[in-house]
Parts: sequence; C-alpha cells; structure tokens
Amino acid sequence: MRIAAAVFLYASVLSAGTAAGQTRDTLDIYVIDVEGGEATLFVSPSGESMLVDTGWPGFDGRDADRIAAAAEEAGISQIDHLIVTHFHADHMGGALQLADRLPVVNYLDHGATVDEGERQRAAFAEYVTLRSGGAHRTVAPGDQVPIDGLDVRIIAADGDVLATALPGAGRPNPHCDGFAFHGEDILSRYGDAEDQRSVSAFIGFGQFRSVIMGDLTWNKEQPLMCPDNKVGTVDLYLVSHHGSDTSGSDALVQALAPRAAVMNNGPRKGGGPETFERLAQVEGLEDLWQNHYAVGVGDANRRESFIANLQDFAASDRDDEVHLGAAYWTHIAARRDGSFTVTNSRNGFSRRYPPRGGR
Repeated sequence: MRIAAAVFLYASVLSAGTAAGQTRDTLDIYVIDVEGGEATLFVSPSGESMLVDTGWPGFDGRDADRIAAAAEEAGISQIDHLIVTHFHADHMGGALQLADRLPVVNYLDHGATVDEGERQRAAFAEYVTLRSGGAHRTVAPGDQVPIDGLDVRIIAADGDVLATALPGAGRPNPHCDGFAFHGEDILSRYGDAEDQRSVSAFIGFGQFRSVIMGDLTWNKEQPLMCPDNKVGTVDLYLVSHHGSDTSGSDALVQALAPRAAVMNNGPRKGGGPETFERLAQVEGLEDLWQNHYAVGVGDANRRESFIANLQDFAASDRDDEVHLGAAYWTHIAARRDGSFTVTNSRNGFSRRYPPRGGR
C-alpha cells in the first residue's frame, strides 16, 4: 500500500459558541472526513456530545485523530453518546483508537453483529470489550437519546423501523408509488446483512430537523417511509450510505424534502452517479455539499467551493493509496428557529439557510 504524503491543515472556522468557555446557542454538527467511512459529531448548546460512528481502524489512528480535532474545535473533552450504526469496519473500526483519545461515556448500537467472517467477528469482539467499559444500550425504533435541548429519536435499528410516525409526521407519501425493491442481484453484490440493521436517527433542535441514516438500505427505507412518511420533512439531509446508489430512494429523499444535503463520501467510495441524479431532482434542495470530490462521477460533482476535500489520487490511477494526516470537515451551525449555516472548513465558504416557512 502506498501512503500519500499530502497533509492538510484544518482551517480555524469557529461558529459562535464553539470554543471552550463561550456560551453556545447553536447545535453544531461536524461531518468529519474519514475517507469514505462515517463519523459525524453533534454538539448541543448544553455542551453535550453525540458522535455517530468512528471511521476506519488503523492508519496510525488517522480517523480517531480527525475526530479528536473536531472535538477540540467544538470545545468538548469527551463523547457523551457514541452511536455505532452497525458493525462494519468503516463505521465501528476506529472506536478503540478514539477511546484512547477521548473518554466515551455511553455506547449505543443494535446489539450484536450478524456478519460471520472471522475478521469481522474478531473486530466485533474487541468492540464488545470496549463498550463494556462504559454504559451500553441496545436501541430500538422509537427510543430517545437523552441530550438536553435536543430531540434525538431512533427511527431504525436491527432491521426494524418506526411503527408510528414522529410528531407532526405521518402523511401519505406519493413517492412510494412504483417503489422498486432491490433484488438479489444487487443485495448479493454489495452485501446487506449489517447495512440493513443500521441504527438511524432523527435529530430535532427547536424548528431545525435532520436525519442521519448510517448505511440503512434501499429496501428498509420502504417500510419507514411507505405508505406514510413516518419521519416528515427535514432541513438537512446527511446523505445515506456515503451517497452509495444502494440507499437514498426517491421515497426517502423526495419525502424528506431537505433544503441542503451533506454527503460524507470518499474519493472512490460512495458518491454514486444515481445518487447525484436523484438528489438533483429533489424539489427545494438548494445545495449538495460533499466531503470529497467523487472521482467516479466527473462533472456531476458540485463546484469546488462546496467540496471539503479535493484530493482524488486520479493522477496515479491507484485505488490503494491512503491519505494520512488531517483533512477538512463540513460544519453546520443550526439555530432553534430552523435556520442554519453550512461552512466548508477548507476555504471558509459558507451559506446560510433561513427558517423554513409553513412547517
């Protein structure tokens, strides 16, 4: 494996209240680049933190370091709630290295892995030992995560989805018409067992609403959103499954009707062409932000100002290069009135979205 030597410095982009010792009045969300894995940090105005997934293992603790850097930027010194959406290496793998850098108080997940491979089982066993050192909770749809000032609700876990709609949701979803389930050809090619058990969550802060789905699969989106939309609309869509084409159906994204979306893709992982096409058709979606330039879609990528990390290794034409060192994140500062600002930490480019009317 060849290691790319490029190292990027984090830009110092602070929203009001993100530094330690200041009064915070926003929900701050850091979509952290873990090279096609997942790690998203939520910090409430109370200073409580929730991290969703921990990125990859190895690479000299690269992903744990990136998470710790975001935590320092946010002015926090521990992870109060760690949600491991499912037990794949790009979501669970960095947990041990992270715990060496930041104490984790509460572990939340869907229970036990269903993967049968020897390496997967060994990695899960290490995680079980780690979570036994804190408070562990197996979550189910409808459960809440107690964070002062936020409404965090589990909407899918271990293959189950919400049985009843969230408050204010539950309207018929016209985008369910003609829903086409993915068949065995797709499921066998990409795997499905752990992905479909992903923990997915709704996050509310006053009038602001968002969802983070893990790798919840296309077929599992159907019972969540059809025939009635059990989630309602959101302001910010944290794009499912790294933007892979195996998630993010019209029944989900059209019904959520987000105003902005952030895709935590890697240069060669996620960021599927069909996902870009589906998001482009969402009425009212003003902007798609990307954590990485997506090599495979070319001109479908957003303008560079909306992309946090531009390195793609395309010149070497190697898929096995690894970028070590720091990287840039996408930062969201959400307000109780439903307005929010998205900032690309690479260049300081930001855009403010006003409160949504008519909700």
